[in-house]
Amino acid sequence: MGLINGTESDLPMVGDGQQLYDGNTNEDVYVGAIGSSATLTEVNRVADASARIVSTSATALTLTITEHAERVILVNSNSTVANTLTLPVATGSGAKITVVSNIAQTPGSVVVADNRTDVINGTAFSCSSTEEAAGCFLTSATSDKISLNAGTTGGLGGDKIELWDVAANTWNVSALINASGTLATPFSAT
Repeated sequence: MGLINGTESDLPMVGDGQQLYDGNTNEDVYVGAIGSSATLTEVNRVADASARIVSTSATALTLTITEHAERVILVNSNSTVANTLTLPVATGSGAKITVVSNIAQTPGSVVVADNRTDVINGTAFSCSSTEEAAGCFLTSATSDKISLNAGTTGGLGGDKIELWDVAANTWNVSALINASGTLATPFSAT
């Protein structure tokens, strides 16, 4: 599928030819390729380590695939209103968005599916810091909202919510939640 030092290779190649250094042979290795279907924007989104953390103190943030996929959205605000993060419309792109509540929230953080026709399916694992209890919560067929209320549904800091765009109008979720008191589901339908 490409050339390595002038020899045909079955290895998949990316780009239009690169000169690499081989630390094992102390020689330059020249790699040529047929091509890749990934756009430069898509490659940068995954490979740019300097942009992997998106820190926000905004109380309302509309997430996009271009700006937020394959990144960690670090919620750093503790305001008197909820921090609402709105997901883009799910298309089945395979994009992953990770939200981390970095500090304990007073009113809580909220992640909402965008267009009222999207649903969120998956699970949340929650640990109570006051009841020495843990629980697993499943979404319902109509869940489209994740609410962390700074108590029984989470939001006490360190919460991590991972969302994958798995199909048209469907987000998959896996969440680790830091809660207190008698645990309750963070999932609901609007």
